[in-house]
Amino acid sequence: MSRKMIQLFLGCVIPARLPFIESSARKVFDKLGLAISHLENASCCPDPTGIPAIDHGTWLALGARNLSLCEDNGSSLISLCSGCVETLKMVNHILKHDEKKKTEVNALLAKIGKEYRGTVEIKHAARLLHENLDKIKEKVVIPLKNLKVACHYGCHYLRPSEIIEWDDPFTPTSLDDLVTAVGATSINYRLKMDCCGSPLSKTDEELSNQILLQKLKNMEEAGANCITVVCPACFQQFDFGQKNINKIYGTSFSFPVFYFTELMALAMGLDEKTLGFKYHGIKVNNLLLEIENSLEVPQT
Repeated sequence: MSRKMIQLFLGCVIPARLPFIESSARKVFDKLGLAISHLENASCCPDPTGIPAIDHGTWLALGARNLSLCEDNGSSLISLCSGCVETLKMVNHILKHDEKKKTEVNALLAKIGKEYRGTVEIKHAARLLHENLDKIKEKVVIPLKNLKVACHYGCHYLRPSEIIEWDDPFTPTSLDDLVTAVGATSINYRLKMDCCGSPLSKTDEELSNQILLQKLKNMEEAGANCITVVCPACFQQFDFGQKNINKIYGTSFSFPVFYFTELMALAMGLDEKTLGFKYHGIKVNNLLLEIENSLEVPQT
């Protein structure tokens, strides 16, 4: 029996602003022998908070269209974006439990020759990789033993828990497991499960900055030397936001920020020059040098 095809839903932010996240993920998938194809003709997921608050019907229809693209070829769906996963899983949940809404959405989709049937399995890419934890450990050639990582789970990765349905939404371990699998140390810190402040940046910039400031202070106090995330919005908040925080509050934060597949790619020995680190706001050079200096020269 052939394995079910897995397709990657990229969303908007990663291809538009953070293509190096996709690059590291694809390299890791290839290294693990996971056959991941690209979901063609997908639109924005759309956003799980803004659009449904304005037009819930449009949000359902757009999400259902994206799911129907996957249903057309009988594949399952993964995404590198926590917000995209939340939207697609919520749309799927709502339409599977509300026949009236499903009928209304399918009447719209019929106009473009599509139909939502509710057969797609949707996962965050981190979940797929967590299911392959043993394979990851086998592929590690450069244990990242000098990294003391502050894991940030974010708001959408595990919530609403009755719809996401994996890991513990209050005391999760999945990201910590992925970090320790590549030889790094996951650092516990206060407010670990708090928001990074990104969703508030357009409505209350001061509050957004205060939330980010507190997160960074707690990471610093706990002894972390880098941050890892599972969400592109969180990546932007931490990576691009630190300089702004330093300017406003007179701090000197300089935590390198990694999307979690970038750490895995490093540990698997993939060439750092191909991983797009030069596009990070906070440069990772010093940390990479520490990793290189920690290695024993192999005997030839």
